[in-house]
Amino acid sequence: MNSLAFLFSRLFSLRLLVVALALIFAFIGDALPALGWLDRIALGSLGNTAGMGDAGTLLKLSPEAFSGALETRGLARPAWSDVAIRGGLMVTALFLVLAVPRMGGSVSLPVILLAAGSLVVLQAALMFYRNAWLPLGEVVTLLVTGYLIMLFWLQPRRDIEALSANVQAARTRLGRLLLQQGQADEALETLAECPPSEETLGLQYDIAIQQERKRQYDRACTTYRQILDQKRRYRDADKRLAALENLDADGTAAVSGNFDSTRTLLMPEKNVSRPTLGRYEIEREIGRGAMGVVYLGKDPKIARTVAIKTLSYAAFDGNELRDLKARFFREAEAAGRLSHPAIVTVYDVGEEADLAFIAMDYARGRPLSEFGKPGRLLPLTTVLDIVARVADALDYAHRQKIIHRDIKPGNIIFNPDNGDIKITDFGIAKISDDSRTRTGSVMGSPLYMSPEQLKGQRVTGASDTYSLGITLYKLVSGETPYQGDTLANLTYQILNKRPKSVREFNAELPNGVVRLINKAIQREPDKRFPSAATMAEALRRQASREAREVTS
Repeated sequence: MNSLAFLFSRLFSLRLLVVALALIFAFIGDALPALGWLDRIALGSLGNTAGMGDAGTLLKLSPEAFSGALETRGLARPAWSDVAIRGGLMVTALFLVLAVPRMGGSVSLPVILLAAGSLVVLQAALMFYRNAWLPLGEVVTLLVTGYLIMLFWLQPRRDIEALSANVQAARTRLGRLLLQQGQADEALETLAECPPSEETLGLQYDIAIQQERKRQYDRACTTYRQILDQKRRYRDADKRLAALENLDADGTAAVSGNFDSTRTLLMPEKNVSRPTLGRYEIEREIGRGAMGVVYLGKDPKIARTVAIKTLSYAAFDGNELRDLKARFFREAEAAGRLSHPAIVTVYDVGEEADLAFIAMDYARGRPLSEFGKPGRLLPLTTVLDIVARVADALDYAHRQKIIHRDIKPGNIIFNPDNGDIKITDFGIAKISDDSRTRTGSVMGSPLYMSPEQLKGQRVTGASDTYSLGITLYKLVSGETPYQGDTLANLTYQILNKRPKSVREFNAELPNGVVRLINKAIQREPDKRFPSAATMAEALRRQASREAREVTS
């Protein structure tokens, strides 16, 4: 029904009526005396002196009698008059239906009057100087009548155009708002019925850019094609489309989302925008883990450099992914509760269709695991200072009811240039006041896990103290106190065997450091340091002794 109404509205319009009148005037005008009223009035007013009668008399004459009156006056119609009249009628019709809508009623009125007057003058000139009768009255009649008809057409057309412009402007504003909210598909839908314009094309281009940044490369290609279909060579849309279509096999995999947890996000060529996660622009990859890739990113709003840790959904099934997501967001929750110079700061957490991410403070430096190998060990005083500061940070976390549960050299970032440290990876942290946390789960790095953690028992801050003691053992000797070729063997040793003395690996260690390590890694939690703060104090006292011995 809507399509039929649209068809009828197009077929039976006032502009079509003007064209129909022009055809009637052109082909049957001579058979309709009323159409020549203007010619008869003009002939009557000019021919009274020749005894032809007044205009009223001429209006009553039949076509044959009117032809006789012309002969009496000595006027003859040129052989080309029919062609000229029909041509004039067609030109007039085209002017009315094409030019008048563009010019508007007020601008076209003087043109209409000037044209009508010119035709009347031309007709009179031909009568007096050529004795030729050219019935231009039909053209003038069509010109005036058609103009009046077009006035009725112009007013609703102006209203419709104004309404359409308002609708288009509203749709464009809505599309821009949806785009700012990250709803690119919905923004495109609002533009679906809008005619092409600079505003709509600009918005479509911005949508395609966002689709690029969100790694929706197939959708970006579709949007660029839509832009180029409407306007060829719009900005650099053709170059961007070509760059997207030329992506290699890895790029194709990234488009469909079929990449594993350690597959890096596509870093496209220069004609394609950098990928983004949330509002963060990805600059480069800086690390990988079992759950995903870590990127160096930038917050463009405040020019802050961040580390972005990701969890790719594609590599895990439903139940496993659900557990990993809970663990991943627990990291953000745990670290987000803490504000300490030695603990990484979490700025933001987000989720997209194919992955989740945490934006955190970018800790410049290297993990302590790089300094836990024979031949690459740090000076003893430096190690004691680092571990003391880590113990202070852990004490702060414990007082906030956060237990890290995965303290190891790899989760402590050390910057040799300025000595800064950052504790990272709160992925399995236990939030003591969170009822959702299960104390019976065994997670962490077995070499550094406390016995109670391996047993699945309730863990306290003493568990982190134990792990920090093993970390200290590793940093001063390059080895760990327990070594096993299987997880079962290693677990058995930790739960049942005495640890190897650190002096087996570093015979030059001072007695105070050995005693400190032995106390920290006691199998029973109540035999360890009462708190991480107490351990930090012991570490600093030992560091002071070592510093005095070095200077003496």
